[in-house]
Amino acid sequence: MFNKIFNFLIKRKKVNLKTLPSMGLFYKDGFEIKIKKATKKDIEDYEANYSNDDIGTVIYYIKKTVENNIILPKNFKFIDIKSIDVIFLFLEVVKFTKGKSIYLNYYDSLLDKNNKIEFCSDNFNYFQLDKLMDFYDYKKKCFFIDDYKYTLPTIGVENSLTNFLIIKSSEEGSSIYNDYNYDFTHFVGHKNHLSYKEIENLIQIFNFDLDDNEMKKIRKIISLFSGILKYSLSKDGRLVEMTSKINLQKIWR
Repeated sequence: MFNKIFNFLIKRKKVNLKTLPSMGLFYKDGFEIKIKKATKKDIEDYEANYSNDDIGTVIYYIKKTVENNIILPKNFKFIDIKSIDVIFLFLEVVKFTKGKSIYLNYYDSLLDKNNKIEFCSDNFNYFQLDKLMDFYDYKKKCFFIDDYKYTLPTIGVENSLTNFLIIKSSEEGSSIYNDYNYDFTHFVGHKNHLSYKEIENLIQIFNFDLDDNEMKKIRKIISLFSGILKYSLSKDGRLVEMTSKINLQKIWR
């Protein structure tokens, strides 16, 4: 009973799915995300393990922070979240925890001076999907193009592939996996997990079994949505790329 009362008293904030980089287009009906403030331990773990030389560890703790500070409906799990939305959610958790906005410093070449821009949904540069919405399936939450169903990969699928490649990296001849494409992650629907056998089969299909015509279709579809995978902000009609502008190491300070 105490835990129920405690959980009820924790301050939460509902995230508008339309403000995420995925714009909520790839989530099943009934899916919603609420965030809460990160604990002192969350912040200490993040800062203690942050490494400029190990992007994998940084991503791990970004994911862990999000996983620890979101509330999902009972039928959904953290691994159902689209991987493209994780950093956005992380920054939302940081803002909610600190109770203040996040600003990015950048050089404004037009004004020839340093400037800053707030990270928020109003300034986020969302990928324009207007011309593709005719292909959108509102029931299945995917885009149906050239007989293929396109979705954004979930965290679960991304984790499955990462773990698979880590295992393979210790095997002889593992360098061959650097030459494969992994576009299949965008065509597995709403799966939140792939077994190693499934990954092996999908690598075979998407790298060897599809004929040239089908491969052209895949590349075309991937190209159509390539812009949705990029994070940038927009100010006065000019784009500010986020990746190199935000100091994730000192984000909590």
